[in-house]
Amino acid sequence: LPPSLPMSSPSSSCTCGNCARMPTEAENVCCKEIPPVKINIRCTPVSCMTLHPGLEPVCLNIYSLQNALNIYRADYGPLRDRGYERRCRHLAYRSFVSWCWGYLGRKVRVVVPACVVLRIRREFPDTEGQYVGFRAALG
Repeated sequence: LPPSLPMSSPSSSCTCGNCARMPTEAENVCCKEIPPVKINIRCTPVSCMTLHPGLEPVCLNIYSLQNALNIYRADYGPLRDRGYERRCRHLAYRSFVSWCWGYLGRKVRVVVPACVVLRIRREFPDTEGQYVGFRAALG
């Protein structure tokens, strides 16, 4: 299924038409601004990463996320249980980063485009609308 329209009007830096204003400047980035993501977009005739045919099977499919969880557990041990939807969002973001950037290493983080964050949040919503957002790596 195609993603629904943005939750609010696109941010001023958005060129894909599917981003919305995020809480911090670091998070206000469009999929067309990030070179590793742009490469994936160019491989298909889509205007936004949320429309890429690989997004659903790689980042939103529960079986792919279960596999990502198994890999995570093998590398890092158990993932803290903070609820099904939050775990799915975490794994979806990790899967997206792995797909676009490859392995980054421990404590290396990158910003996921706002449009992709919103798409993942729509698929795995927090019942109270409370989301963590991007956190820079510590140490």
